[in-house]
Amino acid sequence: MRISDAKTPIAASGDSTVAAPASALRAAVLTLIACAFFAAANAFAKGAQVDDAMPPQQVTFFRFLFGFLTLLPWILLARGPVFRTAVPHIHAIRVIFGMSGVICMFAALAHLPLADVTAIAWANPLVAMLLAALFLGDRISGRRWLFAAIGFSGVLVMMRPSGAAFGWEGLFALGAALFIGAEVAAIRALAGRDGALTVLAIANAGGSLATLLIAAPVMILPDGWQLFAMAMTGMLMVIGQLLFMAAIRVRETSFVAPFYYATLLFAFLYGMVFFGEIPDLWVFLGAGAIVFSGIAITLQGAREERLRRVT
Repeated sequence: MRISDAKTPIAASGDSTVAAPASALRAAVLTLIACAFFAAANAFAKGAQVDDAMPPQQVTFFRFLFGFLTLLPWILLARGPVFRTAVPHIHAIRVIFGMSGVICMFAALAHLPLADVTAIAWANPLVAMLLAALFLGDRISGRRWLFAAIGFSGVLVMMRPSGAAFGWEGLFALGAALFIGAEVAAIRALAGRDGALTVLAIANAGGSLATLLIAAPVMILPDGWQLFAMAMTGMLMVIGQLLFMAAIRVRETSFVAPFYYATLLFAFLYGMVFFGEIPDLWVFLGAGAIVFSGIAITLQGAREERLRRVT
């Protein structure tokens, strides 16, 4: 798998660079495999915390550590300095938000079904849209605000007072959506400034150092299974990110985004097969609203961007 050179900027809009007819199939397959890996990473993180055996701070530390080790071959083979950046403050903000989001997600996974946490956390594009409007100057149309309202209603359905997601565990899942959404907005701010490898390398190296400070006071000696599960969490998450980045180099983000929500389907499957979790009707309704909202916002945003370019 190839990553662009360290200083090849991230495309701000995710425009495709391959126009061949087969590019659609290739992008779809890459995204679906990435989604399977994202859901599997969260499943391993949940498995490492069975019976509260492992603090979420420690799982987060190992997720970033093994993520960095997975990236190490690309870092060593890269042409140009990988860790050089003109905007270290934006990277620092991204690391803080990303670390906080992962800790919240893993804390929620220890107590809630995999599908519930994934669906709520996958509402993060709604948060990213709001923050982009406030801090990056994005113009948000009425339709996109409407779609965002539908997505947030889906979150509320899943966190209904009578459901398992209502309580401090559900607040952790909601916190994951908020922090990861803020991280996505920070990544938007990095678009056109640093290369994909630089962004990933700094995120995982910085995340390892930052979470070590938080995890050190509560760290315990993992057994063989826990160490394996945490290693797989980091490795699968980073490989999934590399695959997703490859997909958006092949086709535009508006094409890839709908497939991205297949992560929820894999989360449903893994939750049922490995943890015996059977989602109820409310989970499907809430997740459906979140998925519809995310896809609609992406497609509407792409349509508005095309119209701006024409006019």
